[in-house]
Amino acid sequence: MKNHLLSILLLVACHQSIYASSYQSFVKNSEALIQRVLPEKANHFVIEQISSEHGKDVFEIAISENGKIVLRGNNELSVAMAFNRYLRDVAHVSYDWFSVSPLQIKGELPLPISTIRMACSAQERFFNNTCTFGYTFPFWNWERWEKFIDWLAMNGVNRPLMLAGQEKVWLNVWQSFGLKKEDIQAYFSGPAHLPWHRMANLDKWGGPLPVSYIEGQYRLQKKILARCRELSMKPVLPAFAGHVPEQLKQIYPEANIHQISPGWGGMDADYTTYFLDPSEKLFSEIQYRFLKEQEKLYGISHRYSADPFNEIDPPSWAPEYIASVAKTIYRSMKNADPEAIWYQMSWTFYYDSEHWTQERLKAMVESVPKGKLIFLDYVAEEEEFYKRTENFFGAPFIWCYLGNFGGNTHLVAPMKKVSKRIVEAQKVENCLGVGATLEGLNVNPEIYEMVLEIPCSNQISSFNLDEWIKNYAVRRAGQEDSAVIEAWKLLKEKVLVDEAQVIGNHSVVFQVLPVMDLKESSWTTNPFVPYDNADLAKALQIMLQANEESRKNDAYCFDVVNLARQALGNYGSCLYEKMMTAYREQNLSDFQKYSHQFISLGMEIDLLLGTRKEFLLGSWLSDARRWGKTREEKIYYERNAREIITTWHKSGGELVDYANRQWNGLMRSYYLPRWEKFIELLQKSLINGTSFEQEDFSAWCIDFERKWVNGEIQENFLEKPSGNAIETAQRLFEKYSTEMLK
Repeated sequence: MKNHLLSILLLVACHQSIYASSYQSFVKNSEALIQRVLPEKANHFVIEQISSEHGKDVFEIAISENGKIVLRGNNELSVAMAFNRYLRDVAHVSYDWFSVSPLQIKGELPLPISTIRMACSAQERFFNNTCTFGYTFPFWNWERWEKFIDWLAMNGVNRPLMLAGQEKVWLNVWQSFGLKKEDIQAYFSGPAHLPWHRMANLDKWGGPLPVSYIEGQYRLQKKILARCRELSMKPVLPAFAGHVPEQLKQIYPEANIHQISPGWGGMDADYTTYFLDPSEKLFSEIQYRFLKEQEKLYGISHRYSADPFNEIDPPSWAPEYIASVAKTIYRSMKNADPEAIWYQMSWTFYYDSEHWTQERLKAMVESVPKGKLIFLDYVAEEEEFYKRTENFFGAPFIWCYLGNFGGNTHLVAPMKKVSKRIVEAQKVENCLGVGATLEGLNVNPEIYEMVLEIPCSNQISSFNLDEWIKNYAVRRAGQEDSAVIEAWKLLKEKVLVDEAQVIGNHSVVFQVLPVMDLKESSWTTNPFVPYDNADLAKALQIMLQANEESRKNDAYCFDVVNLARQALGNYGSCLYEKMMTAYREQNLSDFQKYSHQFISLGMEIDLLLGTRKEFLLGSWLSDARRWGKTREEKIYYERNAREIITTWHKSGGELVDYANRQWNGLMRSYYLPRWEKFIELLQKSLINGTSFEQEDFSAWCIDFERKWVNGEIQENFLEKPSGNAIETAQRLFEKYSTEMLK
C-alpha cells in the first residue's frame, strides 16, 4: 500500500515538474518576443497562461493590481497576438513588416480601459507562398527572418509555409541514391529561381547552386523552425511530389520517368523537368528517405506541402491516373510519418481550369482520407474555388488572399470584397481558416493585416470595415489625426476598390516595356488602374495635411511615399498619351516637350523612392552579395538577384518584367533607359520622316537587358534611404497636383 501511494505521489510530482517546466518555457518565449520588439518597455508587461476556448486560440489584455499590462493566452502565439492588439488598439502603434525594430514608444504606456478578450474562429491561419521564397526571401539573413517570424506570430499565423533549406535535404537524399554531388548542384536552380525548381517548372536555370548557399540556408532553416516552434506555430514543410533529376534514369533505367511540359514560361527545352511515375516503388522510397532526412535535420512538423503538376501537364489526364498520383503521394507521406497532413494549393486548378475538371479534381480528393488533404483556396479574391467544387467535395480548405504577383509594388487592396468573402467562407463547415498567399512581401500592408485580424476578432460575422479603417489610420498616425483618418476613408471608398485585380495589373507606365499603344503592353505590365487617379491624388493631398506629430511617425511616412509614388506613376500615363499624340500628329516640338517631362517625372519618382528603405534596389543587391564567400560568388548572387526582378530568365522571354518593382535605382538604371531609347528612335523617325524602327528597338532592349542583368552597366545604388521623405513627397505633389487633381 505504501509503495502504491509512493508511486502516485511520484507521478503527481513528475507531472507538476513537467507542467512547471512547460509554463516556464511559455513565459520565457513570450517575454523574449516582447523584449525583441519593445525592449525599453518590456518590463511593463506580465505574462499569464489561460485555457483555450473550445479548442480555439484565445487571448486577453488586462491590468494587474500594480498597474502593469497583463497579456494572457493559451499559448505563446496567443500572447503574441495579445501584445500586437495592445500595440494597435491601446497604444496606437503600427508594427507591420516594414517597422523599424525595436520599437520605441515615448512616455508611459497607456493602459486598457477594461479587459479585452478575443477568440480565433479560424482554426488555421496560413501564410506564405512557394514563390515568396524567390521574390522576397532568397537573400534574407537571420535578422530579417527573426523580425518577420515575430510579425507572423503577432498576427496570429500558426501555419507558416517554411521551405528554406530543403536543398540540403535533397543533396543528402540524391547522394544516397548514387547521384554525384556536382550533378545535384547542377540540377538545382539559382537561389531566386528555386521555387519553380521545387514545383517542377524548371531545372538547372542559374545553377549550379553553390554549396555556400545550400549550407547557409540549412543553418538558417534550423533557426527559422526553432523560433516558429518556440512561438507555438506548426510550420508546413516540403514533401516529395514526383520531381526527380534526369540523372536518376541512368541509375534506375527501368524506372518510368517522364519528361513533363517542355518550355514552361518560354524556357528552352534544356531546362525541362522529369517526373517519376507514382506506380514505381521507387516513388515511396524517395519520399521515405526525404521525410526522414528532413526530420533528422529539422525536426518533424506532420504538415507537408506537395504540389504535383503546378502549371504543367501530368503524363496523363485520366481521372484514374490523377487519383493514383494523389493516393501515392499521401500514402508515401504516411509511411514516413503516420500523422502526415498534405497541403495542396489550388492555384493550378484556377490557372488550368480547362483541364482540371470537376471529375479530375474529385478523383484527387476522394483518393486521400478525409481530413488528410487540405486545399489552399489560393487566390480567393479573384476566384473562390470552393464554390466551384462543392466546397472541395468536402475536403477541408483554407480561404486565402493572394493579392500580389511577383512582388509588384502596385497599390491594390479590394478590402470590401475580401472582408465580405472571408466572413462568408468561415460559415462553411469544412473551411479550416484563413490565409495569405502573396508572392511578394512589402506591399499593401493594410489588407494583409485585415485578412489576418478578421478571423481572430470577436463576432466575425459583424466585422465593420469602416471602424477597422479608422483604427488602422489612427495607428498609422500614432494618434487620432483627422486628416489621416479622412485620407484612409477616401482610399477605402475610391481607390482600394473591388474592381481591382492583381492578375494582369502589375505596374505603372514607366515599368512597361515601351510600346506605341499602352493597350499593347505585355501581360506582365498592364498599367491601367480601376480608379480615378484624381481620387488617389486627393487622398495624398489630405494625408499631407496631417499634424507635426503624425508626420514624425514612420508608418505615416511610408504611407505618404507609397501613395505619392503610385499617383505620380499613374500620372505618367497621361504624359505618355500626350507624347504619343504629338508623335502621331508629327508635332516634333510637343513631342520633345512631353517626352522630356515624361523622363523627368520618372527621375523624380526615383528620387522619391530613395527616401524609403522599402523601395531600394541597392539593399536587394547588397543582401544578395552578402551570401557570397568569394568575389565570384558575390557576382553570381548579384546576377541572380538582378535577373529575377527584370528578365526573370532570358532577355526577350515571356516573363520579362513579371516581377517588376517601383524601386529607386531600378527606375533610373533599368526602366528609364528603355524609354529614353524608345523616345530617341521616335524622335529620329519624326525628324527623318521614316517609320519607327521596331526591330532595332527590340534588339537593343534585349541586349540592354542582358547587359544590365550581367552587371555590365554599373552604377552605385542606395543601400540606405537618402533625403526627407515627407518634404520630397510634398514638393512633388505641389509640382504635379494641378494636373493630377483634374
